[in-house]
Amino acid sequence: MRQAGYEVILIAVHDRDEVKDGVQIVALPRVHRWQRPRLWLALYRQALQTEADLFHFHDPELLLLTPWLRWRTGRPTIYDVHEASADFIKVKDYMPAWLRYPMAWAFRWLEPLLARLQSALVFADDQIAVTFRGIRCPKVTLFNFPARSFIDNAISATQGIERRQPIILYLGGLERNRGSKLMIEAFRQVLQAMPEARLLLVGHFMPPELEQEVIADAAMCSVEHALTITGRVPFEQIGGYLTQAAVGWVTWQPVSKNQKNIPTKLFEYMAYGLPVISSDLASTRPFVCQGETGYLVTASDPAEHAQAILQLLRHPQRAMTMGRQGQEMVRSRYNWDEMEKRLLALYQELLS
Repeated sequence: MRQAGYEVILIAVHDRDEVKDGVQIVALPRVHRWQRPRLWLALYRQALQTEADLFHFHDPELLLLTPWLRWRTGRPTIYDVHEASADFIKVKDYMPAWLRYPMAWAFRWLEPLLARLQSALVFADDQIAVTFRGIRCPKVTLFNFPARSFIDNAISATQGIERRQPIILYLGGLERNRGSKLMIEAFRQVLQAMPEARLLLVGHFMPPELEQEVIADAAMCSVEHALTITGRVPFEQIGGYLTQAAVGWVTWQPVSKNQKNIPTKLFEYMAYGLPVISSDLASTRPFVCQGETGYLVTASDPAEHAQAILQLLRHPQRAMTMGRQGQEMVRSRYNWDEMEKRLLALYQELLS
């Protein structure tokens, strides 16, 4: 947005106020998740001080705040819907099950109601947009495709690579509903057939104690020597891990949320020329060409995951060809160029 001539101010939980890549970051303090309402008043005051022409927000809890911001300033507000929020509440492991389901039911009713008070809506995929189809305001779907700069860096970093080490990469946040247990069992089967294979997990765990659960599962399956866990890393560093790997893995399980939300990691794998092994879900099926850019497998079957991975590791030239085809699809189709045009058009419509 800054490249299009907009001044961008980001108000978010951060360590300090700073300017990064031309974006002014206004820092909010870190608090426990149950104390998040404390941030609302601070965010509201900071937003007023910006005197912005438009407010674009992402957290669904701010649906309670932004109508007041819109009324006070007379400026448009955009609700950017990243998740199938009600379905997301159902799989939040840190909440007791008896609380999750009534909260999900309440939010499924409340979110569209509060969204009617916004100036416009943005969706991360078409499945999420269905929930809000009866609302009369400008709406646009913006798939979270990689930026052109990310793709250009990926193509440059992978030029000349003819063979990759047998490293299987899982990139991004790992949760129980994203297949943490299946992953270790499938990798155990891979390792039995190919002892030199390695599994690389790059990202955070939710809840945090899941990391120790994964380590314990790995020890029980005798694969801990072949497992590397980096934890959360800065986005600028993920290219270094993507160039190491031979396979990009998506182990998401078929819960309702995962059927709707598209894994961004799919396109990051493809940008770096990695063939993809992915759970066969409604969210992944349109973007993985079976046998051409990767393999779709039964989400809950570790043996299918393992066999598909072994197919790629045992035939590296075929895997490289599939990876290059995926890279070309990202370069030509699955990139941010068209999404940026849609977003700029929405801004111009609201500001005019």
